[in-house]
Amino acid sequence: MFLTSFNHFRAIAIVFIVTGHCIGLVNIAFDNPLEQTIRNFISGGTFLFLFISGYLFHYVFYNKFQYKKFMWKKIQNILSPYILLGVIPVFFYVFMKKDIFNGFFLPTSDGVIYEYFIPTLKYYWTGAFLNAFWYIPFIMFTFLCSPLHIAFIRSGINRQLLIILPLSICSIIMHRPEDNLFQFQSILYFTPVYLIGIVCSINKETIYKKLKGKEIIMFFIVIILAYLQTYSGVLGSYHKSPFVYAGIDLMFLQKIVLCLFFMVWLHRFEHVNNKFLHTLAATSFTIFFIHPFILWVLNKFSYLFKTDAPWLVLFTIVISVIAVCIVTALCMRRLLPKRSRNIIGY
Repeated sequence: MFLTSFNHFRAIAIVFIVTGHCIGLVNIAFDNPLEQTIRNFISGGTFLFLFISGYLFHYVFYNKFQYKKFMWKKIQNILSPYILLGVIPVFFYVFMKKDIFNGFFLPTSDGVIYEYFIPTLKYYWTGAFLNAFWYIPFIMFTFLCSPLHIAFIRSGINRQLLIILPLSICSIIMHRPEDNLFQFQSILYFTPVYLIGIVCSINKETIYKKLKGKEIIMFFIVIILAYLQTYSGVLGSYHKSPFVYAGIDLMFLQKIVLCLFFMVWLHRFEHVNNKFLHTLAATSFTIFFIHPFILWVLNKFSYLFKTDAPWLVLFTIVISVIAVCIVTALCMRRLLPKRSRNIIGY
């Protein structure tokens, strides 16, 4: 029953992610502080997903953790859909030579290896063939490091904080990689978020006790941080080369507080088992996998979404995209009940 709140949390997280990716389709000007602050609040849904993943790693898997079984499930349910769903866009980019991503994936020489094999590996290593897919190789590497996370759980709160604090400072200064291409930078940047999720699971009762009734304060802090980011002139997530200083990553701080807010606030509704939110949470990985394909198509017709009511259009697109993904997931589950999870993550 306890995980009902995290089902709700996962549903909210996927809505954040899809909304953040749909923003580029509409003609919102973001030319005033209010719209810019809303944009900074919406962006960075990955933090929510990763915090939840860290939390559930401890809550669900720790007590009966078996590394081989754990990794085999992740390969089946996450890596397998990633590889299969990536075939079409990778074929389109590498073999059809369409829209090669910058110069990073251009062949450096003639021959099958340089023209096809290496670019294909680069696409799968970075996930750059579709928006958001960079997350899959990153999270698979995170899962590979699970024995380190087990050791982290057993190390005690003092050592845990001594690990999290320096890593968080590093992330705040380093920022996310440009175009999400540099996986090692993503790993270093997001690891403390995953570890914070673990620590919050370990100390959940203390957190609920200490922060209960303070949700309004936490949400106010989130809005203030989003506004400060707007005031500093940064819109959306922070991206840069790892060794160039470009200020403090306020998005990191904002989203950590937002994770704590949702964790504590949603705990109030443990007894509420909303069927729609449960379905949204259960199909969240399928939504994650499929929505970039839909946006890829919609982007070809983005001129249709340039209206005088862009926020309404954005709201409509988000609902429509999520609805199509859920229906696809449910239909696939019915058609191929034993294989759908390996193909689309549900």
